[in-house]
Amino acid sequence: MKLVQLKRQAGDGDAAVVAAVGPLEDAEADAYATQLRHLVEERADLGLSVGTTDVQSASGDTAEPPAGPAELLRAVLGSDTGTDGRGPGLPEPDART
Repeated sequence: MKLVQLKRQAGDGDAAVVAAVGPLEDAEADAYATQLRHLVEERADLGLSVGTTDVQSASGDTAEPPAGPAELLRAVLGSDTGTDGRGPGLPEPDART
């Protein structure tokens, strides 16, 4: 089992976990982390990173992700500003369709 972690780099070089999802089965955690990583890479200027860590569940049960990767990232960025959900330093949405 694995836990997916979304981390933000602090000014001192340490990374703080800002969101975690799991525990998930290994394959499910890897897939979720890959999707989230692609979204984070599009916003590299925010200093976010994605990783997984092995965990053990006392009950052996896994959890369902509380939200998809895009929704999780929006929630984290929205909590940074408390307003429009774009987070600090995010450009205006592209008007092109």
